[in-house]
Amino acid sequence: MGFNYGREKRKFDKEWERLEAEYTAAGMPRNAIECIKAYDWAWFCSQRVYHNRIQNLPAESFDETIGQSTLFQKFSSLSKEPLHEELFYGRLAWVNSIEDPQLYRGLKRLSTYDLELLTLIVFEGYKKSEVAEKLGCSRSAITQRMKKIKKNLENA
Repeated sequence: MGFNYGREKRKFDKEWERLEAEYTAAGMPRNAIECIKAYDWAWFCSQRVYHNRIQNLPAESFDETIGQSTLFQKFSSLSKEPLHEELFYGRLAWVNSIEDPQLYRGLKRLSTYDLELLTLIVFEGYKKSEVAEKLGCSRSAITQRMKKIKKNLENA
């Protein structure tokens, strides 16, 4: 079953009312309480994204009386292939941690070359000239490729 945001948010708020009163009574500074709450809220949001991405698919078998699952009838592109094949591994595993669904879809559409380029510049801190030297092309080619990547992600 999917993540019921409303119910979970109410539980989160109720629990934090209790915790806030408990922390205040214990003499904890207000800014420390807010930092803890911000951390818990970030965790709550990441759990929501996680649960939205890992919903189980119904069995892909036929039943004589019922027929195929309505989910599979509606979305014929669904298959029984394991979902982990869509995940990125190794140097590109950072893509799996993206929580913004629109950005995640955009990154999945990029080529491995483009993702490698992003990894080198954004995560490993290489300069465009260093990446150009490493990949055997000009700095302007890297700049143009980055502009194209940015445009593709903005239109995702």
